[in-house]
Order: sequence, then C-alpha cells, then structure tokens
Amino acid sequence: MSVAIYVRVSTALQIDNTSLDIQVDLCKKRALELGFFESNIRIYREEGATGEDIDVRPVMTTLRQDVADGLIKLVICTHPDRFSRDMTDKLIVMREFEKYRVDIKFTDTEFSNSPEGILFFNILSAIANYELSLIKKRTVRGRERAVKEQKKIMPMRVAPFGYDKDDEGQLIVNQREAQYVQMIYEWYVFENLTMREIGSRLYDSGVMPKRGESKNWGASSIGRILTSEIYIGNYYYNRRKSNKIKGQVTESGRQKRTINIRDREEWIQVSIPALVDEALYELAQKQKIKNTTNKHVGNQKYQYLLKSLLKCAHCGRTWDATTYSGRENKNTGKREQYRCYRCPNLNPKKYGPEISRCPSQVIRAELLEEFIWGEVTRLVTDPEYFIKHIQGKAENGMDDIQDRIDLIKKQLETKEKEKEKLKIMFKRDVITEEEMVKEMKQINIETSVLKDELNKYQNHIAAQQKDQLEIEHILKIIEIINDKMGNPDELDFDFKRHIIEMLFEQILIKCEDNNEITITSVGTFDKLLGKSDVRLCTQRQKIRQHRRRHGGSNLHRHHWLD
Repeated sequence: MSVAIYVRVSTALQIDNTSLDIQVDLCKKRALELGFFESNIRIYREEGATGEDIDVRPVMTTLRQDVADGLIKLVICTHPDRFSRDMTDKLIVMREFEKYRVDIKFTDTEFSNSPEGILFFNILSAIANYELSLIKKRTVRGRERAVKEQKKIMPMRVAPFGYDKDDEGQLIVNQREAQYVQMIYEWYVFENLTMREIGSRLYDSGVMPKRGESKNWGASSIGRILTSEIYIGNYYYNRRKSNKIKGQVTESGRQKRTINIRDREEWIQVSIPALVDEALYELAQKQKIKNTTNKHVGNQKYQYLLKSLLKCAHCGRTWDATTYSGRENKNTGKREQYRCYRCPNLNPKKYGPEISRCPSQVIRAELLEEFIWGEVTRLVTDPEYFIKHIQGKAENGMDDIQDRIDLIKKQLETKEKEKEKLKIMFKRDVITEEEMVKEMKQINIETSVLKDELNKYQNHIAAQQKDQLEIEHILKIIEIINDKMGNPDELDFDFKRHIIEMLFEQILIKCEDNNEITITSVGTFDKLLGKSDVRLCTQRQKIRQHRRRHGGSNLHRHHWLD
C-alpha cells in the first residue's frame, strides 16, 4: 500500500511559483521520517483549485476514490486548510479516511485521533473558515474601492468591442472598432438590418469580434453591442451576484454558478467614454421591442402598413386590419377583396344596454396608407421647414432658462454661506443653539425649494437636448429615404413599415360629421412639428378630390369610408 501526498494551491497565479514544490518536499520529508520509501509515495497535485468545494476538485476526487479502493494507507498534507477551508467539507474527508482506516499526518501541525486532537482539529477548521470569509470580504471591499476611487473596470478579462483596457484597468476607446459600433447601431436603427445582415457586413469588412478566433460574428455578440449601456458611457460594477452550486461543474470543469441581478441601488456606476448617444441607443431598444412584438404586420395574403398603430379617438381601441368583400366581378365571377382598417367596437362582441357601438367608420387601407406615407415623403422633400421649426422652438426661451439656472446656483451658494455664518455666530456665543437650529431649519427648507426648481429646469434643458439629438437622427432617416427613392425596388413594404414605426408611436383616428376624418400623430413626427399632439390634416379636401375622381355625391362603400 502507498502513502499519498496531497498538495494544493488555490489560484492559477500560484501554479508557476515554488509553492507546490515546497509542499511536496515537506510532505516527502515527513513520509521518509515515518519509514516509507520514495517508491511507495503517490503525489496528488491540485493546481489552481478553489478551497471551498471538494466535490469539484478532480485531484481530490481521485484521492478519495483511491482511498475507497484500499490503495492508500496514509495521507500526508502540509496543513488542514489544504484539504478545504470549508469546515463541513473538511470533516467529510476526515470521516471518509477514518471509515477506510486511513491515517492522516500534517507537516505544519500535529494531529492525533483522540478527543483532544479532534477538538484541536475542529478549532483549526473553524479558524480557516473564518479566514476564508475575511479574505472574501477584503477582496470585495478592495474591488469596490478600486472601482469607486480609481475607476477601474473589473472584473473584465477582455474589453468590450470598441474599447481596449489600459495598464491601470480603465477602458479607452479603440478608434477603429468604435467606428463599427456606430455603424452597427445605424444599420440596425436606420436601415432595419437583421443580426445576420449586420454580421455579414462586418465579416465582409474584415472586422474581428473581440474574443473571436475567426471573422464570423454571432447574433449574441451583436445583440450585446446593441443592448449594453457601456456604449452610452455607463459601466456598472456589482450588478450581478453569483452563487456556486455545490458539487456541480460545467463541461470545462469550472464550478457551476447561478447568476442573479442585484437591486439597482447596489450597483456602482463608472463613467466611461460613450461611443453612441443616448437618443440612438434608445431608438435601438425601441427597435428591438418592435422586432419581437411586430414580426408579422400582415396576414398570409395582405400587408398592412399601419397595423397596430391606429387608435380610435372615440373609444380608445386599437383598430383592426381586415378585408371586405366587394361586388362580384362579372368577368371573373369572383368577389373583389378590399383591405380596410376599422375599430373593433364598430360591431362589439359583447351585448347589453351598457355596450355602445363606436361612432367611427371603416376606412380603406390604401387611401389612409397613401396619406400617411405622403406626409412622410413631404418631410423628405422639404425637411428644412420642420428642422427650422423645431430648432426655433428649442432655442426659444432657452437663454432665459439658463439664466435662471445660473441664478439658482448662486442662491444655493449663498445659502451654504449663511449656514457657515450661523455656525460661527453660535461658536462665538452671538446666538443660542435654539436660534441656530431654528435658522438652519428655515435655510434648509429654502434650499430644498431651490434644488427642486433647479432640477426641473435642468431636466427641461436635458429634454430639449435629447429632442435635438432625435432630430439629427431623423435627418439621417431622411437621407436614407431619399437614397431609396431613387431606386423604387428598395422602397419595399418592410422598409416603409420600419420608417413609419420610427416616426409614429400612435395614429389617432376620429371620424367627424359630414365624412370628415381627423388624423392625429403621436410620436417623433410631432416633435418635428413642435407640438405634442399634431393634427396632420382634416380629410375634407381629400374626400372632395376622391368624389371628383369617382363621381357621385355620396361615397361608395369600398372607396373611402364604409
């Protein structure tokens, strides 16, 4: 039978130094002193294994199996914490050895299988467990301090695409990759490219993923770029919390973990150089939601440009996209189908005295779509009108607001000086403590009011700046639409739908008397007009043109309104 020497270091960083060799030499010396020959010694060398869970250490598992198979008579180790720092795991191993009548010796401490020896061993185990907890706490505190004070980005082995990591652990911009990050966002938002199409463009450009061994890009890598707040300058440390799953390992041999997201208040934010602006980032997030919720905007036979965007101004329901059958065609013998939009409350599925029929009407889809797309093309052909309008609106009164902000800041500085003055007066016995507390309370109330007002004005300016960024992105959209206008084949339904979704969050439909329809936009298009709720048009003139074209004083059911 053999004597086993078990040695371990806890991290991969220690593998290359002499720690393991020193442990082996000490254990060999003890084995020889006990009368064993070197030919009887088996060395179990655990390199870079954690001291917390014995079940995920391959060499420890081999040792325990050899002990169970009766191959080992004695186990020698430098110290009990080399087996494990966890007290429970340590006792499990010791009981296994005792079960198979295997003795254990340590080079750094004495151990005897007696009540006193077992008590001493348990005390050592408890101390080791306590030291492990202290090490974890010190490590966590050290990392948090490095993040807060030194702005280090950790833990992060490889910098995200678009960045490099310098010697001080901070992220710096990789200019070449940063250009492609901007392109990825523009391709996704403005050109409505899929992940596959973006990956193909990156591949054709010869751009390598950050961790990739080839030029092939995965959808997950592109998705992370499009969703990570790192690209708008926000890195969060302490966002995730991992817990080890005892006794389970991954395919690569690492210990399995569960990942949970901590409460946002526990996150530590570090500002880094942004590669895209917040407005473009938000457009990408909206686009992601639209891609998942509006994958099908038509049915098998028909496509609807405005499906899910139309809201009834009368009852608030989202309008349906459907078809109506017309008269039978004498030549073909078939009934023609007409695409239409209608409020579902036109014919309610619930009945009773409290259920009322919506006063709206059915609208032919092609006429409504033609009108909305016409407004979009008008924006394209004459963007200067909208841009001047919104810029004039944004600039109007901004100087006055900034002057007010500067004044409030000065008033806040004055309040702080008043506080310091009160403290000095109290120290010099000019005023009593009661008088000081009373004056301080009043100053704090006035300071709170000023801060609230300052916050309101600063939010207003931030909103205006964000609107301005959105206008810049709209100009990019206009440029793309203009390019595609020159090539009608590229101006397909999917592209039109993408543009409509970017400009309109909702389109409110109200059917007035005398066949007049009021269409109201809610979304980015409003901002171009400088209003929160914009009347695009009343359809009176459109209806008159339609009547002249089709004849008759009344509208036919299948033409404009049903």
